[in-house]
Amino acid sequence: MKQHPLEALCEQYLYDQNFTRATLKSYRIVFKYYIIYLKENNISYAKTSDIIKYRENLRNLGYSTHYIHIHVCALRGLYRYLRINQKRFELPIQYAYDVMIPIKNERIHYHINKPILTLEQAKHLILHTKKMRKSIWHYRDHAIIFLMITTGLRRIEVIQAKREDYQKVNGKRILYIGEKENHKRDQFVHITPGVESAIDAYLNKRKDHNPYLFVTTKNVSPKQCLSRTFFRYMFKRVLKDCGLDGLGITPHALRHTAGMMNLLRGGSVEATKCMLRHANIQSTYIYQDYLNRLNSHTELEIENYILKEEASNLYKSVIAYLES
Repeated sequence: MKQHPLEALCEQYLYDQNFTRATLKSYRIVFKYYIIYLKENNISYAKTSDIIKYRENLRNLGYSTHYIHIHVCALRGLYRYLRINQKRFELPIQYAYDVMIPIKNERIHYHINKPILTLEQAKHLILHTKKMRKSIWHYRDHAIIFLMITTGLRRIEVIQAKREDYQKVNGKRILYIGEKENHKRDQFVHITPGVESAIDAYLNKRKDHNPYLFVTTKNVSPKQCLSRTFFRYMFKRVLKDCGLDGLGITPHALRHTAGMMNLLRGGSVEATKCMLRHANIQSTYIYQDYLNRLNSHTELEIENYILKEEASNLYKSVIAYLES
């Protein structure tokens, strides 16, 4: 099967939707692998049983619940679109029925699965990297750590940040993030005086014309950004130097830490959502739930209840003995 009937229809569906670029990219990947599966199994028009087998195939290949969830969401939207537009587009009668209706999606249990730095660890990480600055890469690493732990930026957002994104607006230093839409950007994070000082100290040592805000010191293309591999090795080295290795801390843990620190200092869930740019506030409530659990005295209260009851029973036994 060289050309599958769904290939053109998938593109038509994406064209008609008001998806973000990230969603478009994810859904195109989903449709690509789904159509490959249909071709390999000679399926022209999938039935509900075929979708279930496809989902099971993904699960057997070891893909995460979240990954499978995205696949099911993408296919649900596609087949709903085809059912609604079956007559308008004069599509085959097979598309008049939505094969995704009986299929339940993977249930995602949202939780924080990365370690979060304590206040003492976060402070130590910032101050130690500042104290140990000698070479230009020390200045860069300190600036990156300080930036991420106070703004909650994702690793990819730090990698893609450019010098032109680092601006002063109305006397305040900000960093624009994300891709430009119609030559404009509305997403940014505020840069604190301490982070601004760290970034400026690093930039003052730069002698190159690389447009990216943070770059490698190795001899590479003058327009190349940092790689994901760089982050893995840089962060591992920094944690070792700070005595924080072996704790399972990752670059993304700094984002979790920023969200948690904002709540600990008394910030609202809404302000934390805005800072982290969560699309759904339920994602932000995860931090509040985690904090509530940390502050819970449930186990202590259980112990006190048990021992109190035990002490009470002992007291009653003594009184009964004395009265007998």
